[in-house]
Amino acid sequence: MCESPLRLELPRPPLLIFLSLLLVSLTLGFGMIYSIVSAHRRGDYLYLEREILEVEFPANWLAFSWETVNETTNGKIFSFWILASDMFSAISIQVFDEISTRQYMMEKNLSDASSASFMEAQRFFKWIAANNENASLVFSENGTLNIGVSKISAGFTRILIKDGLEVKGSFYNMSCTVISFMKGENFVRLAFWGKEEDCNRALEIWERVLNTTLVKGYGSK
Repeated sequence: MCESPLRLELPRPPLLIFLSLLLVSLTLGFGMIYSIVSAHRRGDYLYLEREILEVEFPANWLAFSWETVNETTNGKIFSFWILASDMFSAISIQVFDEISTRQYMMEKNLSDASSASFMEAQRFFKWIAANNENASLVFSENGTLNIGVSKISAGFTRILIKDGLEVKGSFYNMSCTVISFMKGENFVRLAFWGKEEDCNRALEIWERVLNTTLVKGYGSK
């Protein structure tokens, strides 16, 4: 699967993305990924162990990963996504190699990785607002926190979008949190988004993912 890695950023809002990702997951080898990580079961969680990334995630969430390669620059991005089976919520982790990191920072005109979280959260809101005139940003928070097993310092942006999602004439608030940081020469981005009430229900899962994330990155020994 080869396409520009810069096209794989925050996903489009849920209704479209959930349906498309379900289809994509089947074509990208969900069965293979599940069989690999199911051997590392930890209670209600599974343990993904790859060269690039290690992380725990719920056994009952749909999980899949893939790597994209830019045919022009040979830059790579490793992506890992999990989708709730009974909620409107999703989590993604992306690790950029050094080439893709430089390209991303240059094209987005960013001076540091932590500022990417704000830019991506704002971009997510603008996309929703452009497709839903009822949507409005009612909360935004920026800060830093320590991520994962290695307790790496990262920037985060959390936003709440009122009436960001319409389903059969009913409107629901949308929540989105983006975290970004550098692991060596690799840019890393995590995102947690979905219907507000479902994200609140999945908060413990999100925290488990954050606490167990170990980014080894490209070129790690």
